[in-house]
Amino acid sequence: MRHFLKICLAFFFGILVITVLGFFFVSKNQTDNSIRSNDKQHIFVVFLGDSLTYGVGDQAGEQGYTGRTIKLLEKTFPEYRFSFENFGKPGDRSDQILKRLNGSVQQQAAVKKADVLVMTVGGNDLRQQFLRYANAEDPNKLSRDIQKGQENYEQSLSRLLNRIHDLRTQTPLFLFGNYNPIFVNTASRSDINQDVQGYNSINKKLVESQRDGHYLSVFRQLTYGQYQSRTQIRQLAKEDRIYNGQLANPLQSALLRGKDKIKNNYISSADHFHPNNLGYDYMSKTLFNSMRDYNQWQKK
Repeated sequence: MRHFLKICLAFFFGILVITVLGFFFVSKNQTDNSIRSNDKQHIFVVFLGDSLTYGVGDQAGEQGYTGRTIKLLEKTFPEYRFSFENFGKPGDRSDQILKRLNGSVQQQAAVKKADVLVMTVGGNDLRQQFLRYANAEDPNKLSRDIQKGQENYEQSLSRLLNRIHDLRTQTPLFLFGNYNPIFVNTASRSDINQDVQGYNSINKKLVESQRDGHYLSVFRQLTYGQYQSRTQIRQLAKEDRIYNGQLANPLQSALLRGKDKIKNNYISSADHFHPNNLGYDYMSKTLFNSMRDYNQWQKK
């Protein structure tokens, strides 16, 4: 009998030891996993700019290209923990972006802290110039007036980039170029594309003169949309010449209220100006690919 009791006690004691040890190892493993999760390197991305950074036209609630880019980064680089701040504001020109930055302690602190900086700028500067001179029916006169505005824009953007340079340390800066949102309905006006590219050349020159500055081109895809071949573009221009003959000032009409005679699949049908979901997808992939290629932000 005593022998039986000893066997039972030994059995139950063994079960107790195994249970306690099991609980200890499970708890330790959970703790280790928690520590590893919290110890992920933190990457803080700051977005500055205008309505494209704000995400106007995005129907998916992703804040345009910004939220989409963060999701791509999280999926591709699970070893990092990403967070971001979006300081985009619809309608802002380059000088207004600078004014907001100088007037906001929060923005300045974010730029100083950022591991990656991204900005959209120039679209509203250029649009203001177009609206100012939209009554000019002569394309050559319009282009001359727009080119005068480029000098002011270059000075304004230079001041903005220099201020950002003063705030950031080793942070890489990615700057988007712009596109012609009304091309598919003004395809015969090649001068407008040339004017947009003139502003883009300023963006490219100035950002690449900055330390770790990178230019992101989205012009071709967002300007031509689904009409990428030469044949398609020539057909658009042909149709536009016919249609333009029916309007007193087709450029002014397109700029002020937009036209949906022909649809660009990458541009919002709500305002014919901002990207839609497909357009923002393209912007985010362009930024993501550049961040993957120029990965200074990973070398913390």
